Amino acid sequence: MEQDTQTPALPVAEEFRNRVILKAAKITKVEKHPGGTMLYILTLDAGEPEPRQIVSSIVPFYTEEELLGKTIVLVYNLKPANFRGVRSNGMLLAASDPSVTDHETCEVLFVPQFAPGTVLEPEDLTPPKEQLCYVKPEKFFSMPLYAKDGFVEVGGKKIGADGIWLTAHVYVNGAVG
Repeated sequence: MEQDTQTPALPVAEEFRNRVILKAAKITKVEKHPGGTMLYILTLDAGEPEPRQIVSSIVPFYTEEELLGKTIVLVYNLKPANFRGVRSNGMLLAASDPSVTDHETCEVLFVPQFAPGTVLEPEDLTPPKEQLCYVKPEKFFSMPLYAKDGFVEVGGKKIGADGIWLTAHVYVNGAVG
């Protein structure tokens, strides 16, 4: 008789905490991508000495003026990728309408309540002591984030810092990614 030698799976919130770094980041520059009509190139202050750049497909939903100076949630350790020749070092978080399946809705999660560089964690969990490596997009999306009654959660735990929670205001129930 064979024994099951697999280790038991961690709860989703713990696995998320062990794999993903979310940081507040302020948008300091917004440019339209020269090779993509749906793409912005965003320069971010994530509380580090050097700025960070991401590419995001939110042109249909936000003007440059609506984004500039706003603080967003950055998936800080998402594996870098190139979008039409421009390197993206992370991804912003946005909520969407659960009744629409074709990326026709988008609510960027603005977080003026957090200073750039603030690390956001699932409630009651402390960040791991070791430096986390990159997380691949498919792994990130395998640990679903969602808005429930306005609060962004993973595995039933709200995400935030110091008792202040990440919230969605338009799509208060549904997927976040």
